[in-house]
Amino acid sequence: MKRVGSTQIYLLALVLIGLTGLVFLEPWVVRGALLLIVVICGYTAFKLEVSRVEEKWSDKYRSEEGLAQRNLIAVINRLRHDWMNDTQILFGYIQLKKFDNLQPYMEKIKMTMQQESNLSKLGIPSLIAYLLLFRVQSKSLELEVALDQEINLGQLPLRDGLIERLIRQTVACVQRHAAAGEDESGKLSLEFDIQEDGLLLDFVYQGPYRRDLLEKAVHENFPGNVSSYVLEHTDWQEDEAAVTIKLPFHTSYRELDRKVEVSV
Repeated sequence: MKRVGSTQIYLLALVLIGLTGLVFLEPWVVRGALLLIVVICGYTAFKLEVSRVEEKWSDKYRSEEGLAQRNLIAVINRLRHDWMNDTQILFGYIQLKKFDNLQPYMEKIKMTMQQESNLSKLGIPSLIAYLLLFRVQSKSLELEVALDQEINLGQLPLRDGLIERLIRQTVACVQRHAAAGEDESGKLSLEFDIQEDGLLLDFVYQGPYRRDLLEKAVHENFPGNVSSYVLEHTDWQEDEAAVTIKLPFHTSYRELDRKVEVSV
């Protein structure tokens, strides 16, 4: 890259000298030669710049692709770790002949599988990736998404990117002001509630936190003069905080359902 940059400087210098000669020198033969030099050097410098930009974007793409692959491996390893734990517990119950414990634990695994399936069908790939990756990377805050049924957030009549942006802001805000120690972590649960006129994002945090700082940060991040969302409810208790954000639909959800049925 440095060599390409030096070559471009020399070529541009030749172009500048050639242009200067075209202005001050009279013989047409010399001017023709200088014009040829200007064209060749200018074209070469342009091609080198195109090559440099392409190489730069190629390096950026490879870096982002590598990061995405590492994140995917981290998520897979976390899922594998969880499944190994569940398998070991089941084998332990069998070896100890605690057969009465098998059915409730299998029900727990079944519920977890259903939650993971519903999470994968939220309809916003970048949000799904964020929620899965957060579980792997976060040490100070445990994030739980309550999904008792399938919800496709991508089909809701809301501005693109709004749901994910608000979720990221809220999670980051709670994580910043949670006061959990090194050996403990707070727990943040997120629930989606689709109403007739909007979507509710219900956040409940359990664990130690700096109440004054979190309360101030929430009100600063979600001011009341925004039309695309509103801070519907907050509740601040010792070791527990609740925040509800409402995202009004562009049209009523029931009306949207009717339009979909008619089109079908």
